Amino acid sequence: MSDLDLTPYNLIALSTSGGKDSEVTMIKVAEAARKQGVLQRVIAIHSATGAEWSCTEDIASKIAKLLNIPLYVVHPKWTIPDYIEHRLRFPDMRRRFCTSLKTSAIDKLLRKFFPATAPSKILSVTGERREESSHRAKLSEFEPCTRLTAGQRQVFHYRPILDYELGEVWETIRKSELLHHPAYDMGNERLSCALCIFACNRDLWNGARDRPDLKERYLRLEEQTGFTFRHKESLKQILAGEKEMEPCPFQMKKQK
Repeated sequence: MSDLDLTPYNLIALSTSGGKDSEVTMIKVAEAARKQGVLQRVIAIHSATGAEWSCTEDIASKIAKLLNIPLYVVHPKWTIPDYIEHRLRFPDMRRRFCTSLKTSAIDKLLRKFFPATAPSKILSVTGERREESSHRAKLSEFEPCTRLTAGQRQVFHYRPILDYELGEVWETIRKSELLHHPAYDMGNERLSCALCIFACNRDLWNGARDRPDLKERYLRLEEQTGFTFRHKESLKQILAGEKEMEPCPFQMKKQK
């Protein structure tokens, strides 16, 4: 994480999913803000989309409280499951409406805090890491956020753990002695929606056990529409193949 000067910003807004990368982002920014005397300007925002693990909001809230950061929970206009049923198909790589639903609710809150007519400088902080995907490998650590900058409101996007590798993430959590999301103790590789089209099979099985209501909605949609959860692969097939699944890495056990 680079030594960014946080003092010019009226608001430092951390987006949190309750997962490991969000947690490390919160830890590092809270530490820097405390040293620079601006911790009171830091907030965390969790976008509750209706598709998360059942305990995610509670975990995000507990982590924020332990770091002395207020947490705001926002809700998109549509929940992700409702919007999937409305569209009669699942998101895919080209149509990631799930992401836009999540971020639009966060953007709305930031606009409410600082209208374009009020002079302000906002830092929007997220926890992407380069090693996660080829797309994220191309992201910038710091850049203007054009979708939110308007009038006298200036917004900048900051990704403080962009160059972190997985071992650094878990080492930071260990040293902090904070709790982490229990999905990782079940073997999850990543944490997003309980049933995410980009998740590995073990993550999907764990998510289906935690959110049987979501599983049944998606299975019903597949049956009614003929559209599969992933390209040429149905959720029904994925869940039925639990015994043959290749396990995702259990990251906490792998890091020494």
